Amino acid sequence: MAGVLFSMQRLTQRITQLLTQRLPQRLPQPFTGAVNNMRGMYLCYFLALGSFLPFITLYYERLGLTGIEIGALAAIPVVVLSSTALVWGALSDAFRLHKWILSLALLLSPIAVLLMARANEVLALAGLTAAYALFSSPILPLLDSLALEVAALQKGTFGGLRVWGSVGWAASTLWIGSLIERFEIRLFFYGYAAFMALAFLLSLHQPARISRLTSPMRSEVRTFFRPDILIFLASVFLLATTVGATNAFYSIYMDGIGAGEGSIGLGWALAAVSEIPVMIFSGEIIRRIGAGGLLKVAFLVYALRWLLVSFIQDPRLAVGVQVLHGISFAPLIIGGVIYIHNWVPDSLGATAQAAFNTVLFGVGAMVGSLMGGLLYDLAGMAALFRVLSVVALAGFVLFGLSSRAGKRSGES
Repeated sequence: MAGVLFSMQRLTQRITQLLTQRLPQRLPQPFTGAVNNMRGMYLCYFLALGSFLPFITLYYERLGLTGIEIGALAAIPVVVLSSTALVWGALSDAFRLHKWILSLALLLSPIAVLLMARANEVLALAGLTAAYALFSSPILPLLDSLALEVAALQKGTFGGLRVWGSVGWAASTLWIGSLIERFEIRLFFYGYAAFMALAFLLSLHQPARISRLTSPMRSEVRTFFRPDILIFLASVFLLATTVGATNAFYSIYMDGIGAGEGSIGLGWALAAVSEIPVMIFSGEIIRRIGAGGLLKVAFLVYALRWLLVSFIQDPRLAVGVQVLHGISFAPLIIGGVIYIHNWVPDSLGATAQAAFNTVLFGVGAMVGSLMGGLLYDLAGMAALFRVLSVVALAGFVLFGLSSRAGKRSGES
């Protein structure tokens, strides 16, 4: 067992190394300051996330919390994100505060996380988790909207920039998981803070925004209330509930079938490595099947992935099935970001990404975390993943309605 996991770990490290070496040759963007700064911010931010998110619910379990308590704590960040991300995005677009809000968020969120490492009670953890979520909620929408501008100006692709986030996630989950297994679990808090400090320093040199509001904010925001966009966001919500539940309980699932922390980190790392080819070639894929086609792939593969996980009890197979992450999560992110970007004015770039992130990582993830905690306590892990598979299929059907509504309106 240990030999197999060691071989898989070495294979994952080798794949990451080869892909990282080839990225400069494969990506079409020139090595301008804006492009390199964007790559660096994605890399450092996802190094931080990969150090934190895969292990936080496992940390809660080690503290002796119940499934409902873990689900509630996991839901707090998405509750806060749901109520603040759109506000942050609108403020950024209306007053052109993108740079200042992003830098402030990168500075304050690790402070809250370091304080979490010293808390043991549920109420204290809840308050600090809410502070962490408040400060971190604008980060990804602002990064994505900035990356879309940089890619357009440099004749590149969004996926060619976003792929550096996948590299960062893969590296940190693998490394932090191994360190936790050797030392102690609180180590991941300090890894998050260190990588966020690097992201903050890079953000001080981020490129200026180009897009400006060309009409009153109120009239441009009406774009979000078209039927096709609302149906699209509803379909993303359904899929997001399955992703949210899995993010909250995957590490616990792995622990329950006998996987150690190193194997858990390896599973998350392998998932991130599998994203990289899709990110690199996303421009060509979208030219062939469109952002909508990419999203359909995401819905169907997620349904298959959750169904397979519901039957797996071998840690080696559980780690192996994570390769499906590359053709589920990567199409969801790339397809979703571009899909909604194409429907709104450029001047509302941050607001559009905030709306997408609010549904995907906010409202949907919140419902998924709570639903996951309830199903886990009542029916067990296998039943939880089978329900998630059905929900993902329902999202696919709803997305088909969104595509037809968009065609009728002439917008998509």
